[in-house]
Parts: sequence; C-alpha cells; structure tokens
Amino acid sequence: FNNNSKIISPELSHALKDKSLIEIESYDILLLKSLSKGLTLDEISLDFKKTDIVPNGSSSIEKRINKLKIFFKANNNVHLIAIAKDLGVV
Repeated sequence: FNNNSKIISPELSHALKDKSLIEIESYDILLLKSLSKGLTLDEISLDFKKTDIVPNGSSSIEKRINKLKIFFKANNNVHLIAIAKDLGVV
C-alpha cells in the first residue's frame, strides 16, 4: 500500500525521539572514518594534530567516541563503526 507513511526500525527510532543527544558533526565523521581504518586512539590524536583538527587530545577523542557509542547505542568501537556504516555515515 502507498499511504506515504515511513517505517522506522525500533533500533533507530530512539535517535529521532531524543533531541537531547548530540548531533553528528564533520568532526564525528572524521573520527568514525579514522576508527574504521583501524587507527588507535593515539594514532588518531597524532593525525588530528598534524592536520590541525581540534580537539585532538587523546582524552577529548576518547570522550567523543564514548558519546557516539551512547548516541548509537553501540557496545564497543567495532559495533559503533558497524552501525555508522549501516547508516551511511562513513
């Protein structure tokens, strides 16, 4: 049937309902791409410092990754990347 209704999976509906969560920025996409390449936290930090991307400290990057894991309800970094790839973010 064609009633122009949209169906959203329960796994993604939380992201649309909860507006108190962060928005995905270009920084987050760069971070996710670096993780998807298999770079470690220290390697990402060095890469960001070389290209003048801020924040580029290991602690700041780790905090941002944790916020992304909460946002996407990911259990770990691998799960986070899988979800981001499924959504077409990276």
